[in-house]
Amino acid sequence: MTDHNFPASTNLSHWLHASQARLPALFRELQQQLRENAAGFGTHTAPQRQLDPLPLLIAAEEWQVLEAGMLQRQRLLQAVLNDVYGAQQTVRDNLLPAEALFRAADYLLQAAGLLAQPLDWVPLLSLDLAKDAAGQWCVLADHAVVPAGLGHLVEHRLAFNHAAPLQGLALPKAQIAGFYRQLLQLLQQPVLGEADHAALAGLWVTSVRNTNYFEQAYLANYLDIALVHGADLTFRDGALWLKTLTGLQSVGALLRFLPDPQSDPLELDSGTGGCAGLLQSIRQQQLCCVNPPGSSLIDSGVLAPFLPRLCQALLGEPLILPQAVALWLGEAEHCAKVMADLTAYRVQRISSKQRYLPARLDAAALQQLSAQIAADPADHIAMVLAELPQEPCWQPDTGSFAAACTLRLFSLLAEGLPGSVLPGGYARLSTDVLSLQIPQHGSEIAQSGAQLVKDVWVLADRGVTASLLQSSSGALELSRHSGLVTSRVADHLFWLGRYNERLNQICRALRAALGLASQHHADPLAAQADMTPLLRFCLQANGHAGVLDLPQVLQQLFDPAHPGGLFAILQSLLLNAQSAREFFAADTWLVLDKLQQALRQWPQQSTVQVAAGQYLRQLDEIILLQTALYGLNNETMSRTQALRLMDLGQHIERGMQTAALLQIVFVPVHGEAKPSAALMEAVLRLADTVNTYRRRYRSQLHPLAVIDLLVFDDSTPRSVGYQCLRIQRQCAGLPLLTLTPGLSAVQRLALELVTLLQLTEPQSLFDSEQGATPALGLLLSQIQHRLKLLSDSITLAYFNHAPRSWLG
Repeated sequence: MTDHNFPASTNLSHWLHASQARLPALFRELQQQLRENAAGFGTHTAPQRQLDPLPLLIAAEEWQVLEAGMLQRQRLLQAVLNDVYGAQQTVRDNLLPAEALFRAADYLLQAAGLLAQPLDWVPLLSLDLAKDAAGQWCVLADHAVVPAGLGHLVEHRLAFNHAAPLQGLALPKAQIAGFYRQLLQLLQQPVLGEADHAALAGLWVTSVRNTNYFEQAYLANYLDIALVHGADLTFRDGALWLKTLTGLQSVGALLRFLPDPQSDPLELDSGTGGCAGLLQSIRQQQLCCVNPPGSSLIDSGVLAPFLPRLCQALLGEPLILPQAVALWLGEAEHCAKVMADLTAYRVQRISSKQRYLPARLDAAALQQLSAQIAADPADHIAMVLAELPQEPCWQPDTGSFAAACTLRLFSLLAEGLPGSVLPGGYARLSTDVLSLQIPQHGSEIAQSGAQLVKDVWVLADRGVTASLLQSSSGALELSRHSGLVTSRVADHLFWLGRYNERLNQICRALRAALGLASQHHADPLAAQADMTPLLRFCLQANGHAGVLDLPQVLQQLFDPAHPGGLFAILQSLLLNAQSAREFFAADTWLVLDKLQQALRQWPQQSTVQVAAGQYLRQLDEIILLQTALYGLNNETMSRTQALRLMDLGQHIERGMQTAALLQIVFVPVHGEAKPSAALMEAVLRLADTVNTYRRRYRSQLHPLAVIDLLVFDDSTPRSVGYQCLRIQRQCAGLPLLTLTPGLSAVQRLALELVTLLQLTEPQSLFDSEQGATPALGLLLSQIQHRLKLLSDSITLAYFNHAPRSWLG
């Protein structure tokens, strides 16, 4: 085992020598861990990150300097923000030129006087660092909003902890769980008092379509706090509330991962999401916001040129971690220096936050940038391009090589907590030095394609805590509380159930249609007549229509760009699954991945007859994977309101689609013929009820018997009657949102559905010639209408929390 006191370089050499033969297996294991975590799942076919098997090692002595310098910088930035949004003494003393500060797009006038305590401005800070030519760490950029890497860091460390021992590789390092425990303590601090004991903490993100949503969901799950969006929050009665399935819950703290303008549409940008009343909650000291609106001034870079003199003036000491040379071009001397060698700098426009790498510009663009700077030099900042250090890396196709490296670190400094720096980090690597020169925020990192990253190990004795879970020898009160389910997550689970069932129903109908095509291959007219109702259903099930020709229907359904195709349904399914990822086991993501691959492998032959068998095999695989998905969720998810809502979505969709299919098949329009025996058998196969039907009626195919089995028989799992009874039972278990006696609007609609079927006489639905009467069409239409009303009522009551007067 390597001694902690050895220099990091010695440790790495020893570790490399000992592990060289095992690097291929370690690399594969690390990437598999990231894959199983579903990083970037459903949005990219290629992985977004590759974790290098060689960690970046930092010796204890070197870490002490980084730690002290980072906490000093955090105190400085807190003091600067407290001043610029308060007394503005630094502006009066020209330590921070007004012409630069007030041009900044991230200077938030509404944040003036927002906070009472300086430390509340930047409780959580992130820095990008690199070594200069002399080997000294210097700061490239500061980040107060969207501190990307905080979730990936946990993922990387857990992947190493899982993989390295399996390969016989070990190296002592400081554990990181203590930092996350302090972050959790910060978020829980406001809710420890008696008055606020029920207040919640949440991680606030923009949307599930955000490219770094995976990391944010992973971090929220690790901290065990709610993942919330602006739509989850509401400001009522002078306080901030979270919409949950059990009603509104008080919010005491938010870890904010969204831009300042999107935080409060009432006082900031009205055209974005956010939560109206957020700033008022902070002013009233009813909410701990990490970090609050206004702190993104740090990310803008406008402070960088002035931090050395601000540190001396405000803290009475020089910067421990030097700032990479940054120049404000409002000073003539600096402007002349930069213009003389523009390609040696990266340039940023203060008012628009546009960033430029002159070394990457062609002659015309470089001339245009020069003219822009000359026209308004005070609107620009220039930073010298850093000489990034080279770190050893390993990849299976190249073996060992060297790449430029930047380091991202995180620190906490807040009232009631000792200042701490996370003893580890997130290192970005590239053989293209220029690509690392412009600091990247969270969304930019996610959008920049596959990246090679390193886990950062601090070789210092910082305790052995490796988990947020702590051993306890005291008395324990047992609990079966399943955790908080926000209304938004419940909404996503509900629609996950609906989209999964919709995809399943369409694939089953398409398989039945292909079976008819094979069965009637000698009689194309008969095949077309029998397939037409099923093809119409396939198109209408997702709200679209088209030409009822089998090759064209197949092309439309399997066109990745068509809004009514199976890919569109699958993407909606994946989006909703990602939005509630903490509820699913790892195997669920593997099945979803295989389901996505199965759709992409759809045969491309244009002749149905030639490829009918291949089509059917592919549909069999898709349906089998969906069945596995149903089974996995039912076997692995706790019996909570989360599973109840997903189950309700599935069975509401199944009831609606089954009723719609039966209406298309058995209620003819425009003089269509009655369904043939082959079509009725196909419908029974679609519903997995052929054997049940044969046991009851042997070989006699009668439309009344089919309708009785698929509509009224509540012992048949795919019948409408079964769906209605199951929906009624699930609705009875939904949380009560009011103390009003009697049934809720949702429960009344569920009862109406069951009663409607119980009061219908099946014999009245067909005439003596086995033709459908108007009563059948009316019944099936009423079922679909009431199921839609039920879906809307669940949405209003549990997802939107509409006033009771809206619910009837």
